[in-house]
Amino acid sequence: MQFCRFTCVGLLLLGLLLPAGLCHAGPTETFQKARQQYNLLLASQKKQLYRDNWEKVINRFDSFSKRYAPHSKAPAAIYLAGKASQRLYRISQKRSDIVSAIAFYKRLAASYPGSNLADDSLVLAAGAIEKHQKQFAKAYLLYREAIDRYPKGDMVRLAQKGAVRLAAYAPTKRVRALPSSSVKTSRVAPGRLLLKSIRHWASPEYTRIVLELNGSVPFSSGSLPGDAGKGIVPRIYIDLKGAGIASGLDQRMAVKEGMIRQVRVGKQQNNNTRVVLDLAMEGEYKVFALKGPDRIVIDLGTKKQAVLEANSTEIRSLPTAKGDPIATVLAQTPEERQPQVRLPEGGSNRLRRIVVDAGHGGKDPGAIGPRGTYEKDVTLALARVLAKRLKKEFGCQVVLTRDKDVYLALEERTAVANRVGADLFISIHANASKNRSVRGIETYYLNFSKNDKAAAVAARENGTSLKQVGDLEMILFDLMANSKINESSRLAAEIQSSLVGSLGRHYSEIKDHGVRQGPFYVLLGATMPSVLVETAFISNKTDEGRLKSSKFQGRAADAIVAGVKKFAQDSRMIATK
Repeated sequence: MQFCRFTCVGLLLLGLLLPAGLCHAGPTETFQKARQQYNLLLASQKKQLYRDNWEKVINRFDSFSKRYAPHSKAPAAIYLAGKASQRLYRISQKRSDIVSAIAFYKRLAASYPGSNLADDSLVLAAGAIEKHQKQFAKAYLLYREAIDRYPKGDMVRLAQKGAVRLAAYAPTKRVRALPSSSVKTSRVAPGRLLLKSIRHWASPEYTRIVLELNGSVPFSSGSLPGDAGKGIVPRIYIDLKGAGIASGLDQRMAVKEGMIRQVRVGKQQNNNTRVVLDLAMEGEYKVFALKGPDRIVIDLGTKKQAVLEANSTEIRSLPTAKGDPIATVLAQTPEERQPQVRLPEGGSNRLRRIVVDAGHGGKDPGAIGPRGTYEKDVTLALARVLAKRLKKEFGCQVVLTRDKDVYLALEERTAVANRVGADLFISIHANASKNRSVRGIETYYLNFSKNDKAAAVAARENGTSLKQVGDLEMILFDLMANSKINESSRLAAEIQSSLVGSLGRHYSEIKDHGVRQGPFYVLLGATMPSVLVETAFISNKTDEGRLKSSKFQGRAADAIVAGVKKFAQDSRMIATK
């Protein structure tokens, strides 16, 4: 009985401290009542004129969020408290009301970073600070935070516009390089974001570094100049925000070839992890993020030209550039000139080296046909036939990215082509559609997708969503000034025309879906003309049977060879590296 009296008295006292309706109802019902009170206020212009009506609603949401902090509705309660405070400010014009709204938005983002309202709150806070407080540097940082933390969120476009609008107010603080001494790996809490491993591919004129992560990590990158007199080499750094370092990761890794001397990893005082690339030579680089699994790719090349950095949300010029960097990139158009293919020394019209990529493989089966045929199997079979016939036709070296059923990350495939200095890169795939009657051939090159169907194919081949395909296009800004797009489109056109014409003489219903462009991971970063060939629809029973047929594979390979030959014959100039 004593326990019961203590509990009842405690509840009575708690009831006196909380607004009406919070004591006796469950959390879901309590939130619904608070929301109902807010809706009634919004429906009455007369009630909106009285400050105490607004304060009751705000306090009710605020009290709920504090009492039921773990509840799924807590972020929504904070969000609505912020919205109500912002609405009250429009009526009262009291500075304290907009300050309160901003505080609610910031609290939501800080306390519930995984909520789907977190990015909304950051953008709303930034907008309020920009519009009502005129603190443009603070607003810029919040826009940037929304971009970096939620690059796939539905508010990223607004955040990007805000960041571009306020770019002149961006802080210009210089970032210091990591000290040369190694930093010990700290213990990390379960579930924390981690840098898991570092992989690299290198050749004398190209290096690709891949940072493997266990989740989506916001990041920033930059470069630091060298000083030969002081023995300081030029560096590139990538800051992984809020990420730890996985146990056992080598924090000082020598790279004996290519453009990098070594890779260093260390923890910073702000709980970030910094990756530093000590360069063996100056050149150009770009940085971008990929999904499925999460990783960050750094590509380095030796061309002496203006450098653009690219990540999943923004293209940013180096500090020496002036003006709006996005507008600068968009103003650049591909140079219209005769496409070029590198030919061997001596003026021969034979290609030196072609890389053929069999799509998917290993744990990634690709699309699966109605009779259970795996895309990874038919692409490997066709790639092997194609490699033999290219070698026979041109007398050149042909490299297969995989010659057995193994898994290769998409970024590894173009890295192979770049590393061996390939003249052409051809990725072989089989298409798929929910409509099992769809058949035909289409060939892609890397660029912005021009229609929903092309974006859907890119999403399937990338292993991502259509939303992520849209975000991926942000990193293609830097490619718009790359003449390899022109060359790739020409190569795609010749292969597509040859496939449709040749196979059409032997098979019925060879539908020409044409040459398309899209943001494909497997083509990203290739330094040579590169295409992705969708040879047939494995989702169609007839096409599935043809893809398994050695006769169809041989005829398709011959057609691709003919397309490559026509492209090479029309390209008389030797491209410079």
